[in-house]
Amino acid sequence: MPRAEGRRGRRRAVPCAAVVALSVLVHWQVYTIPYLYTEIPGIQHNRVVRDLDVFASRMLGPRGLVARPLSVLSYALGWALHGDRPWAFHLTNVAIHGVNTVLVFLLADGFFRAPLVASLVFALHPLATACVSQVFGRNYSLASTFMLLGLLLHLRWRRDGTLGRGQVACLAVLGTLAVLSKQTLIVFPLVVLWWEVRATRWAALASKRAALLAAAFVAVAAGLVRFYALPLSATSPISPASFALSQLGNAAPIARLYVWPYSTAFVHDLWFYDDVWHPEVAIGALLVGTLAAGAWRWRAQPAGWLLGALLICLLPTNSVLPKNEVVREWRLYPSLAFFALLVAEAVAAAAAWLARRPGGPRAAWLPYAAAAAYLAAYAHADVRQDRIYQSETAAWEQVLARYPHSADAMNNLGLQHLRRGHLATARRYFEMAADAAPDVYVYRENLARVCAALHEPDVAERYAVEAEEIRQRYGARTMSLHHR
Repeated sequence: MPRAEGRRGRRRAVPCAAVVALSVLVHWQVYTIPYLYTEIPGIQHNRVVRDLDVFASRMLGPRGLVARPLSVLSYALGWALHGDRPWAFHLTNVAIHGVNTVLVFLLADGFFRAPLVASLVFALHPLATACVSQVFGRNYSLASTFMLLGLLLHLRWRRDGTLGRGQVACLAVLGTLAVLSKQTLIVFPLVVLWWEVRATRWAALASKRAALLAAAFVAVAAGLVRFYALPLSATSPISPASFALSQLGNAAPIARLYVWPYSTAFVHDLWFYDDVWHPEVAIGALLVGTLAAGAWRWRAQPAGWLLGALLICLLPTNSVLPKNEVVREWRLYPSLAFFALLVAEAVAAAAAWLARRPGGPRAAWLPYAAAAAYLAAYAHADVRQDRIYQSETAAWEQVLARYPHSADAMNNLGLQHLRRGHLATARRYFEMAADAAPDVYVYRENLARVCAALHEPDVAERYAVEAEEIRQRYGARTMSLHHR
């Protein structure tokens, strides 16, 4: 038996290593990607990251403990080890993504199907570039490591009948580490509970242990909502109702991010919705409702459970707690593991169905061939996106090409050209932003800056006065939000 287990372990190790190596190869350009956008103030110029003493004083108190201290500690330790070297931060992100790829393989190998397909979909999916090619994506990838490891252990212990107090304590520690990496991974207990509903229907929910775990989850979740989510949401110009409607109105574009390889972008300037009767909101509500109903109806089947787990992972960031953006790609990373497992289930099911048909064995390879073509498109999209991220200017140009109404992209392109001394080009972009969003004072402030640099003091003064008038009238908004 030990010899057989050893052979099985080696059979797992070879495909795992091959998938991780392929992921590293596809992302070979990440090591020359510079700090992008908020990474400059958030890492390069952040004293909490640059000084471990400052980290200890700010992040180990009550407020710091609800602000992803474990992820921040990883940045601080990285800075202490290798200093101001973006490539080293990216190397760590690649390693974390590799670990998560292995965990997805092991989940598929032990409890679902087609582990090679699942791990390849996860490793190469273009959405993962947000957590591989952008340093700040580590918040979500590191938290996902603890969630996936906890889920794998829970499923193994439930299968083997060895889930005792020590194992529950281990799961609690992993869940805590996930939350300390990124607060939204508070959904980890819900994912575990969802498995219990699948595996034992309602029997496990009536147990004393399950009741205590549920109570602990509710208490921790309530604390995070009270001391982190609500104060943060209060700073957003979007109401919870509008944010929820916007998630429904953009349900189809968000779904497209999962299924279409060439949908990724640095930022997605999607529309916000205020009208509950808007047709796109109704279509989104129908889509989400259908998916949720299907997940519940077929929760005892692998595909239904995986779909439900995917939706659960979207609850903290894509429901009612408002942010300035409808979606950021790195918020989707935890759910990406379940999407990859779901795709693998679909491929294996299609191959099994074809194999049962007359003459089917000869056609059973077709789903795997289709998956291979799909994965080749993923890899190409990854390479293309990493190439775009070599320059923040190129990243914002991609955003503007995809969302021509994006005043934020126009403004950031103006800032990029202003830093390079391309004053006329910067002015043109700032003028475009001011025209697209006349209620945002920052765009006119930037126009005043560039006009002053162009030695046009009268024009600069006029724009400065307009900026102050807009700020007094509409408030200190620093970015444009587009409503329908």
